[in-house]
Amino acid sequence: MLMSINVNAKGLDCPLPLMELKRAISKSNKGEVIVVDFTCPEAVENLPNYCSENDHEVLSFDKLDTSSWKIIVRK
Repeated sequence: MLMSINVNAKGLDCPLPLMELKRAISKSNKGEVIVVDFTCPEAVENLPNYCSENDHEVLSFDKLDTSSWKIIVRK
C-alpha cells in the first residue's frame, strides 16, 4: 500500500525545504506521495525545478496564503 509522507518545512530557510523534500523522497517508494508545506519564497522555484530535473511528478502546487505554499509530489 502506498503511503503519503507529510513534511512541515514552514519557518525553514532555503535550502532546508529542498533538503527535507530530498530526504522524504529518498525514504519513499516509487509511486508514493510527498506533501511539503513551506514558507521559504526561494523554494517556490527550487522544489518544482528539483522535481522536474529528477523525474518526480508534481501533482499540485498551491499558494496557501501570502507567505506559505504546499507542493504535492509523486516519486
